[in-house]
Amino acid sequence: MITSSEIELPRSPSGLRDFVEQYKREIQADTHERHLAIKKVGLHKQILEELIPLGCFAKLRYDDSYTVHVVLGNQGYDAEVYDKAGEVVDYIEITIPHNGKAKADDAKLVVGRGYGQTHVGEQGDDFEALFPHVLSTCRDKALKDYGGCTLVVAIEPMPPFDPFDARYEQKIKALVCKIAQIKFKAKKVFLLVLPDRVFDVDTIANTLFNQADVP
Repeated sequence: MITSSEIELPRSPSGLRDFVEQYKREIQADTHERHLAIKKVGLHKQILEELIPLGCFAKLRYDDSYTVHVVLGNQGYDAEVYDKAGEVVDYIEITIPHNGKAKADDAKLVVGRGYGQTHVGEQGDDFEALFPHVLSTCRDKALKDYGGCTLVVAIEPMPPFDPFDARYEQKIKALVCKIAQIKFKAKKVFLLVLPDRVFDVDTIANTLFNQADVP
């Protein structure tokens, strides 16, 4: 339904979010394409793993005087960001840590019977299960030199029933602190908790470092 050239059209942060929302509406209206998206076939993989988190991050990070240009391929980053003068101000690399096998198995169930695996547990357990995958991915990313790129680690845990749930907030804080202890070779590092929360890992890392120096 969507071509590579459509994905790579330069857009404002709001325009990118609008594009993503239009994609979601079209997918919901087409069962065949929705199943392909669930299984992340073809360009659906790039849209789900790069465009959707990129759209959320760009809207939180930049105003509409900036332009976001998605770049498909293996060039070491997923998007370029331009200011109103047309100068590149940032390169963004998106990563979504997850349990690949569990996600693939769940996708097959959703397509086959209409719903995935069921789990019983405490609120926030799914968040805790993400921890090892997030930290493993971050340690792998830390081995690479991203130079002038901004690295965005995006996660999508189930939101709490109570938006002010203390346990959920504690888990976010704990994860950010653990990521902040990893030394990255990147311009900036952010944790994006989809859809609308972003944490500056570098600022938190500096705070932890300064606290460690206090006798």
